[in-house]
Amino acid sequence: AVFAGQNSRVGGVDIVGVTRIIDQLAENRLLAETGMQGGTTTMRASMEAVELAFPEPSDDGLAAIIDDFFGGFSDLAARPGDSATRAQVLERAQTLVDGLHRAAGDLQTVADTAKGAITDLASDANSIAQQIAELNKAITGSATAANDLTDQRDTLIRQLSELTGADPRPQGSGSVDVYIGGRAIVSGNYVFGLDGAGGVLRWSADGSNVVAPPSKAASLAATINDVVPRYQSMLDGVAAGLVTQINTLHNAGYDPTGATGLDFFDPAGVTATSISISSDVAGQPNKIAAGAPVFPGPTAPGPLDGEQARAMAALADSTTGPGSLYRSLVSTLGVEARTAIRRDSIQGTVTAAAEQTANSVGSVSLDEEMASLVATQRAYEANARVLNVVNDLMGTLINIGR
Repeated sequence: AVFAGQNSRVGGVDIVGVTRIIDQLAENRLLAETGMQGGTTTMRASMEAVELAFPEPSDDGLAAIIDDFFGGFSDLAARPGDSATRAQVLERAQTLVDGLHRAAGDLQTVADTAKGAITDLASDANSIAQQIAELNKAITGSATAANDLTDQRDTLIRQLSELTGADPRPQGSGSVDVYIGGRAIVSGNYVFGLDGAGGVLRWSADGSNVVAPPSKAASLAATINDVVPRYQSMLDGVAAGLVTQINTLHNAGYDPTGATGLDFFDPAGVTATSISISSDVAGQPNKIAAGAPVFPGPTAPGPLDGEQARAMAALADSTTGPGSLYRSLVSTLGVEARTAIRRDSIQGTVTAAAEQTANSVGSVSLDEEMASLVATQRAYEANARVLNVVNDLMGTLINIGR
């Protein structure tokens, strides 16, 4: 009769409900740090890709090729009448031109890769945003499953934050609006898509550029619009220095026949992509103007004069020469790449700490739960012993009563 009737229970646990516990400030910090982590990791990869375009120090790097080029003029100054030495100068010049072309092409590949990544990022962001909108709809219409769905939504928001620096803004209905740079990509059940065509992240609705906070998208945009153009400009400066400085001296010099006013490099090609050997000397080693002008003149100084070749060789040691410009480029790249690596490492540590802080509130600690389980087990064993003692006492009393 004790257990008779409706709604009676014999032991067990009655689950009243499940409460989802989070620290919103810790979650917001984790999202911000996750976005920055995506940005630093992407920038580190971009700088490492740029470094591959300039493999220094090495025997195959541009620094060695530039030194060999000027070394060819130094050899020519000692042996201006030697046809093999003259041919060697043209060969080394072509190697230098090819090296500049290759470096410029590698830089362009870095930019093209980043543009492709922007296109993929836009597609991924749209897919994640659509899932968030669907979860918003499900959460506002289902109280029993809201906790599991909310966990799924938070995971998606974190992924979107890593890609674009997205910022969630909870609404009273249980849904979450998500913003990128102050503009909504998710509002309730609606999604405002992104477009990454051409390597520029835009809003599909009006074509305006997305102003992404620190994130993968921001770092890719910086790679395309800042990093690659800066190093292309510095590399073009090396090429322009070669063309203008070598041509200035070469124009003033004389070849063995007494001809002067010849260009060594094509004056129209002053970038790393367009630099080439002038038609004045291409394939014609005997047209290299190694002889210096004689004043008063002009008169041809003679086929064995090599003073002008020596002047061109001296550009290797000039503080404003092409070699110095290239060394400045490599130095700048080394510092910037090292900084990107350190920032990514530091940001990884900060993000891990933020994740640990956020998880300490809402996640289950296996160590803590195991300790609680052991404590509960010990309490059960103690209670069992108490009951055994009571049972023994009752048995003793009953025997005494007999």
